[in-house]
Amino acid sequence: MSQQREIAIAQMEAAGHRLRYVRMLLCAVAPERRLLLVPAAVHDSPEFAEHLADVVDHVELLPASRREAMRVAVATARARGARLVVPDGDKNVGPLLLALARPGRVEVSVLLMRTALPGGPEPATVGMALKPVLAAALARRPGVRVRFLTDAFGVVVRRRGFPGVLPVRDPVAVTPDPARPREGSPRADRATGSSPRAVDGAVTVGVFGVISARKNLPVLLAALAGAAPDDPVARVHLVVGGRCEPDVREVLRSGPDAATLAAAGRLHVDDRLLTEAEFDAAVAGVDAVAVLHDNDAPSGVVAEAAARGVPVLGPARGWASSMVTGTGIGEVAAVDDPADVRAALARLVAARPRRAAATRRARTRLGTEHFVTGLLGNVT
Repeated sequence: MSQQREIAIAQMEAAGHRLRYVRMLLCAVAPERRLLLVPAAVHDSPEFAEHLADVVDHVELLPASRREAMRVAVATARARGARLVVPDGDKNVGPLLLALARPGRVEVSVLLMRTALPGGPEPATVGMALKPVLAAALARRPGVRVRFLTDAFGVVVRRRGFPGVLPVRDPVAVTPDPARPREGSPRADRATGSSPRAVDGAVTVGVFGVISARKNLPVLLAALAGAAPDDPVARVHLVVGGRCEPDVREVLRSGPDAATLAAAGRLHVDDRLLTEAEFDAAVAGVDAVAVLHDNDAPSGVVAEAAARGVPVLGPARGWASSMVTGTGIGEVAAVDDPADVRAALARLVAARPRRAAATRRARTRLGTEHFVTGLLGNVT
């Protein structure tokens, strides 16, 4: 993509895969025409070192306060004649409205990563009720483009409460179809550094990324630990790869189900920030990926699994459920019911060849261009 106009990207948080998104946007712009604006906490984070240190030419530091940060970001973009892009806009909608009230035109692209409303699977908050009103006001500003993040497959094309806000797809880079091991062969030896090595006949399920309480890891542990000896799930190994939050770390350290699986050699934990290469290898190295959060937001891990031909154990409700059932790439279960999770995992083990074939069909819908173009547009 030939970019002639300067792009200024303002990013206030580093957690999760946010800085991978920033990297994609930066790499779409000629080096001399891109500027990154972040607070010191983001600049000094390990995520910055992993995802951005090799592509960033110049960084300007923002204040830690969102209100002041958006004021500085808008003023900087306005002074340079640049388009300001805020790829994690949810908490910045109000501060942006205040900043844009100052005289002078500036073009802005804002991405709403979370568009849940009261009445869905997530607990209602004041922010949920206010965001549609603020987003509508922001979208009416001259030169402002507001988009919402949809799933990587484009299953969801509109969001209740956000009329007229167009989607951009969650970006997932797809490489040529990786060589797949023959069906039934163990794949755990290609997962994270603490995964099992050549476990005879084992099936592995992985949980990856930032491992927080919302990923319902205790339910998956209970489902695996509670399997009867003659249940096919009794041979399933669990791989946990990614930085665990303190409450999850405590469950893995002292929970009875975790202890049962660890004693049987069926629990393998790599509690740290994985590099991109390690994350890729970890996802590609398991037989299935578990995404058991039922919040009303798209799941990048579901799409990352499909991109590598790996089936998914998903939730029975929420956005990730629509991704799994809409593409046929896995099985779903009630995320608060270990017995239902165990039954769904047994179905997934039995149907793995068929579900893997569905991932290879679904991966043709993935890519990064829709995301990049939706936010940067034609800036010649």
